Amino acid sequence: MHPTNNASSLSSTLFVIFGAGGDLTWRKLMPALYNLWLDGWLPHDFVITGIDRRQMSKEDFAQHIRDGIDQFSRQGKSDDKQWADFATHLDYVSADFGAAATFADLAERVAALGKEWSQPPNVVYYLAISPALIQMVVEGLGKVGLADDRDHASIVVEKPFGRDLDSARALNAMLTQTFAETQIYRIDHYLGKETVQN
Repeated sequence: MHPTNNASSLSSTLFVIFGAGGDLTWRKLMPALYNLWLDGWLPHDFVITGIDRRQMSKEDFAQHIRDGIDQFSRQGKSDDKQWADFATHLDYVSADFGAAATFADLAERVAALGKEWSQPPNVVYYLAISPALIQMVVEGLGKVGLADDRDHASIVVEKPFGRDLDSARALNAMLTQTFAETQIYRIDHYLGKETVQN
């Protein structure tokens, strides 16, 4: 990691990426997180936990992520030593988003990291998943209390935010039943696309 920023002053953070085996994670999210780490913008204490239905070992996941970084990082191909250091922060879980055990295990992981780091970590739940799965994941997080800590838990919804106004309102209502508005971050790649193109 380049010592351009004071990583030691940043709070411990757990990134949980639902849909970690998908194209969005491979092309965009992980290259961006790797670049932030290289530039010193991630804390010393951080873990990126990928969750996906794809069966992969932790080692296979790390290699898959490195392949994406080598192709799409603005910094070019990864250096072996830097990559080996970054890869120690990666974890992967093959899991069913509809299974209660998936979220119970995740809650245990969050609690364990809090003890290891001697402070509650900031936890970012990043939904790089099909819109059809969003409600299932949000409700799963809510049932085990992973949305309760409004100071440390946040959720990022990445996709077209609904198909139209009514579906966007329904999605928003569902999200705010579990997370406070201050915890929710929405990314819609298509909002304003037509305006930009025209």
